[in-house]
Amino acid sequence: MDIITLTLFICDFFSPAVALAITISFVNFSQSSVEPAIGLWGRFLVNSGVGCAALLGGLIIFGQDGKMLTYLALVLMVGASQCLLTRET
Repeated sequence: MDIITLTLFICDFFSPAVALAITISFVNFSQSSVEPAIGLWGRFLVNSGVGCAALLGGLIIFGQDGKMLTYLALVLMVGASQCLLTRET
């Protein structure tokens, strides 16, 4: 595998996590629209990190990528992260 193919594989592997983080970070689910202390880009970075960790965990546990259970874990973990980041104190 050459460097270009490896780079494309890594980008394709992490693209669901980044796309979900972009989508969910710019939507505020709370009714009062309270902005968290870390801001919009902070939410994006945290959600991206959580999503990438979920995908890597699925790769380690199952030994291959693209399992539906891994994508379910991705959605649940990023959703829980977003709920924790936007909750009111």
